[in-house]
Amino acid sequence: MGFAGELTTIGLPEVFQNVAFNRLTGVLTVSERVRRASILFEEGVIKGVRTYPEAGLDYVAIAQCSNAAPANVIAAAASKTRRRRTLRDVLAKGDNFEADRYDAAVSAAVREELILLFSWKHASFVFEEDRGREGFEREQLDSEIHLDPQSIAMEAARRVDEWEAIAHRIESERDIFLPVQDVPPEESTPEIEEIIGLLDGTRDLASIIQDLPHGRFYVLSMVADLAERGYVDRATLAHLSDLAQKAEADGDLQRAVAHYEAALDMGSEDMDTRLELVRLYELCGRRNDAAREYKRLADYQERNGDLEGALDSYRSASALVPYETEALERIVDIHDARGDKDEFMSIGTQLAEVLTGNRLLEEALEVYLRLAAQDHENLGIRESVAATYIKLHEPKKAARELLDLANRSWDREDLDRALHYYRSVLAVDHECEEATARISEIDQRRARLRRKRHSRRLILAVATILAMVGAWQGGREWYASRALTQAARAALGGVVNRTTDDSLANAILLYSEVANNYPHTSGSREAETAVRTLLLEELDRLRVVVDRDAELAIKTLERLNVIHYPEAVEALWRDSYRRLRSKLGFSVSEE
Repeated sequence: MGFAGELTTIGLPEVFQNVAFNRLTGVLTVSERVRRASILFEEGVIKGVRTYPEAGLDYVAIAQCSNAAPANVIAAAASKTRRRRTLRDVLAKGDNFEADRYDAAVSAAVREELILLFSWKHASFVFEEDRGREGFEREQLDSEIHLDPQSIAMEAARRVDEWEAIAHRIESERDIFLPVQDVPPEESTPEIEEIIGLLDGTRDLASIIQDLPHGRFYVLSMVADLAERGYVDRATLAHLSDLAQKAEADGDLQRAVAHYEAALDMGSEDMDTRLELVRLYELCGRRNDAAREYKRLADYQERNGDLEGALDSYRSASALVPYETEALERIVDIHDARGDKDEFMSIGTQLAEVLTGNRLLEEALEVYLRLAAQDHENLGIRESVAATYIKLHEPKKAARELLDLANRSWDREDLDRALHYYRSVLAVDHECEEATARISEIDQRRARLRRKRHSRRLILAVATILAMVGAWQGGREWYASRALTQAARAALGGVVNRTTDDSLANAILLYSEVANNYPHTSGSREAETAVRTLLLEELDRLRVVVDRDAELAIKTLERLNVIHYPEAVEALWRDSYRRLRSKLGFSVSEE
C-alpha cells in the first residue's frame, strides 16, 4: 500500500506528520522537475535520505568538520574506502575515532538536506510502504540516524521567513563574499570571526559550508546578517581580479590562482580573467590545469562563433598536454566541419596516433576510418587501418583492407608495393589463394624484368665502351694529324734547303716517328706513304752516291736501319740494302 499526491494540495509537513503519526515504514519520494529525493522511514522515524542528481553527502568533509578523528587519519581512511567499505568502517578500525561525533555530524547533514526539501513548491510525492533500504547509502545507515519528521517540519516552517531574508542578500551558494569593514568587538562572536576568516575571496559559500560544522542554514543566515549590517558584501569580478594582481605582486602565485579560480567559479566567462589564470597556471608548472582552462576558453569561443580563436586555444591545450586527446578531437571536428581537408588529415592522423599510444584502439580505428573515407587513396592511412584491425584481433578485416591495397598497386604496375601487400595479406590470412597466385606471378614478372634489365645494361656498357674508344681514337687522330703536319713542314724545309746529304734521311725519320707513335690512324697511314716515297727517292740517290762515296752510302743506310718501319716499308729498303752491300763487296750474311 501507499499514497501519492501534489505538494500544492497537501504540504510536505502534513505528509511527514501522517507518516510519523501512523508509524509507517517505507520510502517517500519527492520529485520536482529533474530533482528527486528519497527518504527512508522506519516506523515513522527518518533513517536516511538520498537526493538526485546530486552526488550525495561529502562524508570526508563531514568527518573533518566534526573532528571525529585527526585530519591525517581521515585523509588516509578516505584513500582506503572501497565499494563495500564505508569511511566509518575504516575509521572505526583505527585509533582516535569518536564515532558519536561522526554519527551526530552525519545526522545533522541529513537533517539539513531534509529541510531544503520544504522549499520545493511545485513537487509531487509518492510513499511506497514496506520498501526496504536498497539504494540508500551505507554511510548513513551505519550511523544509525534517528530523526523525528515533525521536528524537521517545525524547523523548516520556522526557517521559511528567514529563507526569504537570506534570498534578498544571497543569490546562490556560488556567491563569494568579502569583508568590507571590521566587526566591532562588542558585536563579534567566535562564529562570526570564524566565518569572516573564511571570506577571503578564494572560495564560495558552498565551499565554506562544507568547511564549517554549523550546517547550510546557519552559515547562510550568518553571512546574510553580516551583509545586512554592512560588514561583508558580494564580491565582483573586479574585486577578485584586484586581489589576484596584489597576490601576484607579493609573490604569492597560488593565492593569485585561487582568486582567479573563484572569479570563474562564480560563472564569469571573462576571457581576460581566464587567460590570466592560464598564464599563472603555466608559471606554476600546472600544465594540466592550464590545458583545461584553454579548452574551456576554446569552448566559449566556439559557442560564440570565433572558430579561429577556438582552434588556437585548442592547439595551446594540446601543446601543453600532448597525450590528451580531447583538444585534438575538437580541432579535427572543426576542420572537418569547415572542409579543411589537409588540416583534417594531418591533425586526424596525429589524433589517431595519440589514441593508439594510449591504447584506445577502437577510438583510433574510428578516426582512421574517418580519414580513409575522406581520402581513400591515402595508402598510409589505409595501412594504419589494417594495422589497427590486427591489434584488435580482427585478421579477416585486416586481410580485406590489405588485399584491396595490393590490388590497387597491382593495377598501377607497382609490383614491389603490391608484393609487399600480398605478403602482408598472407601473414594474417594464410589461406588467401588470390594473394598466393599474385605473388607467384609477380616473381615471374620480376625475373623477366631482371633479364631485360641485364640485357639493357650490357648494351649500354658496350655502347659506352665504343663511345669511349671513339672519343679516344678521335683524340689520337687529332694528335696524329698535328704531328704529321709538323713533320711535313720540317721535312719540306730540309729538302728545300738541301744543306746536307742526309736531308732525305732526316725527313724519313720524322715521318717514321709519326707512323710509329700514332699507329692505326689516318695520320699514321699518310706518314707511312710519305716514308715509302722518300725512301725510294733516297735509295735512288744512294745508287748514285755508291759509285762516288761508298762510306757515306753505308752510313746513311745504317741510320735508316735503326728505325723499325712497318713491314711493307722495311721489305722495300731491306732489298735495296742487300743489293748495295753486295755492290760494295760486303757479304750479305755479315749484316
